[in-house]
Amino acid sequence: MVKNKVVLKERDAWSDLANFIGEMVAKYAEVMDLDSLPDPDHYLLMKRIKQLYVEFYKPKNIVKFRNTKISIEIKAVA
Repeated sequence: MVKNKVVLKERDAWSDLANFIGEMVAKYAEVMDLDSLPDPDHYLLMKRIKQLYVEFYKPKNIVKFRNTKISIEIKAVA
């Protein structure tokens, strides 16, 4: 069963390769069940959170954070 098959006039030597790749993707897309793959946005969000976590916990940032926290506490007590 072929869905949405588009027939184009031959334009150049790459057309056959493009048609072959398109047909293979169409043929195996349903078999591979691409719709059930995990959401890439969630993966990218988790990757960004990990990157921020690593950046935050670098030694220079920990010292900076501790100094900021202490100055805030001093201002709060005063």
